[in-house]
Amino acid sequence: MNKYPPKKLIKDIDSTDVQNFKVSFNSSTNVLSEGDEGYEKSIIRWADNAIKKAGIVVQATCLDDIVKTVKFASKNHLDFAVSCGGHSSSGTSSSEGGVVLDMRNLNKVRVDVEKKLIYAQGGALFGDVDNEAWKYGLATVGGVVDHTGIGGLTLGGGFGHLTGRHGLTIDNVVGATIVTADGEVKELSESKNKDLFWAIRGCGANFGVVYEFIYKAHEQKEVFAGVVVYPAEKLDTIIEAINIWLKNRRSENEGMAFVISRSPPENKPTIALLLFSNDPSEQVFRERYSVIYNCGEPIMEQVGCMPYPKLNTLANGFASFGDRKAMFNAHITHLDLSDIREAYNSYIKFTDENPTTSQSYLAFDLYGTEKFCSVPTDSTAFYPRKPFYNVVIVQRWLNEKDDKIVYDWAKKIQNIISNDEEKSLYVNFVDMSDDIGYNENRIKSTWGDNLEKLKELKGKYDPNVFFRKGAIIWP
Repeated sequence: MNKYPPKKLIKDIDSTDVQNFKVSFNSSTNVLSEGDEGYEKSIIRWADNAIKKAGIVVQATCLDDIVKTVKFASKNHLDFAVSCGGHSSSGTSSSEGGVVLDMRNLNKVRVDVEKKLIYAQGGALFGDVDNEAWKYGLATVGGVVDHTGIGGLTLGGGFGHLTGRHGLTIDNVVGATIVTADGEVKELSESKNKDLFWAIRGCGANFGVVYEFIYKAHEQKEVFAGVVVYPAEKLDTIIEAINIWLKNRRSENEGMAFVISRSPPENKPTIALLLFSNDPSEQVFRERYSVIYNCGEPIMEQVGCMPYPKLNTLANGFASFGDRKAMFNAHITHLDLSDIREAYNSYIKFTDENPTTSQSYLAFDLYGTEKFCSVPTDSTAFYPRKPFYNVVIVQRWLNEKDDKIVYDWAKKIQNIISNDEEKSLYVNFVDMSDDIGYNENRIKSTWGDNLEKLKELKGKYDPNVFFRKGAIIWP
């Protein structure tokens, strides 16, 4: 890694060159530095620990703005980040003193109803995609939190409520327009720049800035879904019930996530279940989840028939902006009651002893696996095409001084929960912040047998490793 050019900051660059760069944009594009109106708002991120003082923020309004910014930053070996939804807790979308390309103004979404295609600019949120597609009774696989940016989630793979029926988000990407490290604009598909098209479907932020994604759209009706909450004393009963449901479910049309958390204001431990039935009927919903309701009377139930876009707002309460955050990931092949009980006991003990971490939680995403497993492992960069469920250890705390103890606890939970023999990881939860550090084994756990091909392509398209955020591929 030492052979690659070290990253520079704006302060390291000749001030005349910087000024010439700033004035080269048209009046509709804001180029902000500290002290400018709008600068502080532009560096806000989902996690407070991901907020960094960028040297320059370019709020792009067209493809040429992306090209110009990439060329300038690449030529000068500047630290570079792309921001859309700003959800990366490790700071992938931020730069301390470098260049941030803010994509949020490039958020247009259009639908080709006849061809059932969704064209979404790279700065759009999944809520933008959901709402525009829904006007035509269509949907695609996207994030379960609607203020998630489409760029980061898609490039990593993308799981959602429709994964059981339509696979991963990347399995629904049929094309893209990307700006590579040399500032070149490339159209990608199965027939154009096929190697890069293979790479961006699961590579993370390693190969370029996506100006536009093209997604397959699917006919979608209203759904019956909602949140049901039980007291934590029901944990064992609920896990047993979920295991029965997993054994009997129709994976295309049912999905569930459950969260071990503390419910404010008393911060009492609870088990919250987000239940999804891809059918508008309440009767069908209650039949599919009867085994859950047999656990007893919930302390809270908010379920109903709703438009598909509303489904992707139900988890927003767990994903609000603010506080310090980190997300660790574990893969499980089944729900092991003893492991979950051990993780629960650790969670209660840790949050009791560290009250400012009480809004941390453990999320288990139980989406259907058959569809995404049917795609060959080598057909995209995304590697773990096997039956597994994502567990997300979401750490939320207040004080920087507590960073290490929070990380150490989360690693402990990660080891307790994981029962996947390969110890594979999902790139969107691979944290490569300075606090966590680079780890070659974790990179291999992310891309497996696809890593060598990705290294070759990185050497071809980004030999100086200009794109150096998130889970980094080194040639």
